Amino acid sequence: MAIRGVLFDLDNTLLNRKQAFERYARYLIEQYAHVNNDDELEAYVASMIRADQNGYRSKKELYTELRDTLPLKDAATTVEQLLQTWFTQFSSFTVHMDGALDILEALRNDGYRLGLITNGSSGSQHGKIDRAGIRHYFDALIVSDDVGVKKPQPAIYAIALERLGLTPEESIYIGDHPINDIQGANAAGLRAVWLEGFMQWPQGGAAHPHVIYHLSELRSLLMELNRGA
Repeated sequence: MAIRGVLFDLDNTLLNRKQAFERYARYLIEQYAHVNNDDELEAYVASMIRADQNGYRSKKELYTELRDTLPLKDAATTVEQLLQTWFTQFSSFTVHMDGALDILEALRNDGYRLGLITNGSSGSQHGKIDRAGIRHYFDALIVSDDVGVKKPQPAIYAIALERLGLTPEESIYIGDHPINDIQGANAAGLRAVWLEGFMQWPQGGAAHPHVIYHLSELRSLLMELNRGA
């Protein structure tokens, strides 16, 4: 069956969360921590990036650790203050993935229906979407916090497909996470494309899906799959 709908992950797929978090980490440390020199700053930034675990760690746990380990300018700084900085400031560091706007524009012009499925808090994810200026591209936009279910659960894909008016067989999903994105989409009946470069494929996991290394490769892949259909 020909592909009519293209659904995307958000972080490290359409937005470069890795770059955004590095910039944000530098900002947070400069705001709250006493740093003696550039080398020390870079060491704290690297430590914060490791502690973040690519965004898959509890925010309260992360900022509790930072509160206890950073050399704070003000010893009275609370975890709640650090969390509030995250929720109010992180979206301002949003970075487009290279080629994201081009591929969204091209796919819209090609007549595909477009969807977005992302895990995360409503405020944080919607803030990034609006900061990136990409909301208008999507016929369905699903944030897990809004619907009470998250990837890799099949239900979140079903919600998106219902809003798009498409079946799984005529839809494809692109993301960077082998479990949440690729195995989740496959379990929901969609074809999946792995954007390699951010997450490791699990040892002993299912065979690789379609793989791209840059979003610019997606359009030709869709043409190839539709020719085969």
